[in-house]
Amino acid sequence: MKEKELYRLIHVSQLYYEQNKTQSEIAKELDISRPAVSYLLNKARKAGIVKIDVLSYHRTIRGIRHELCHRFNLQSCRVVTLPDDLYQIGADVLLEFLPKTKILGLGWGYNIDKIIAKISPQYLVENNSGIICPLIGATTAPQRGYNPDDLVKELALRTNRQGLFLNCPAIPATAEEHAEVIASDDYLCIEEYWRKTTTALITLGSYPSVPDHASAMRFGRKLIEEKAVGCLLTYFFNPQGELIDSEDDYAIQIPLELLARVRDVIGFVPQEANVDSIISGLKSGYFKHLIITETLASQIIKQLDSEQAV
Repeated sequence: MKEKELYRLIHVSQLYYEQNKTQSEIAKELDISRPAVSYLLNKARKAGIVKIDVLSYHRTIRGIRHELCHRFNLQSCRVVTLPDDLYQIGADVLLEFLPKTKILGLGWGYNIDKIIAKISPQYLVENNSGIICPLIGATTAPQRGYNPDDLVKELALRTNRQGLFLNCPAIPATAEEHAEVIASDDYLCIEEYWRKTTTALITLGSYPSVPDHASAMRFGRKLIEEKAVGCLLTYFFNPQGELIDSEDDYAIQIPLELLARVRDVIGFVPQEANVDSIISGLKSGYFKHLIITETLASQIIKQLDSEQAV
């Protein structure tokens, strides 16, 4: 095909498929007949200049949503097409739940911090008498977002709600320190609110994690030996979504038996998350709602399909 003819086919295709002009409009613009335009468009498709991809249902946003909800028993799933919109969608979903939430439990991490930052200060809801409490203690790590008390304070300020605080470390070093924390008034108060929590926002994390969550001190080599991949707060799970526990784990966080009773647990999937860790977290069964990019959601479905085919 000569270069002049190639440019002509590209030009006609751009007018029709990208600028949405009709064949009659193109014919008039190029001073040719409408059948000639149809002939050129057909030739462009045969030459591979134009490729038409009709999506099957499971590749559409609605299909992806339905597939993830079905496979992981989710009540809802927000699939975000543009990664740049991920944090704003996270904030929007959180604000959708707030009016019907009496007690909101808040996870930790950089991503939760970014979601809160997308909420306009002094956002008001019809019922602003709710309470926000942390689901885990704080770390001394320098990474932003790992002091949940600070996250609670900021979100309470932006939503005009009451914030409660744990005022304790997430990972006490000894059994004695752990016992002292869980006997404190702050912990006992928060524990009572954990029993009544109606909504929780938690990031689906991964192992290895940043910050490290003192994994060697708490688990020795168990996380490696039992192939930890998923992380929820500072709980770790194997590829089947089964909890990996340890007698030396003194972490201060909502007990999983209480988390399982929370009506709406919203899982936020960071753009950089890996597929194995997401699947592990979802298989744990604690999440009822999900916020995820279209790219990652599609990769999850593809991996699950390939595993079933083996």
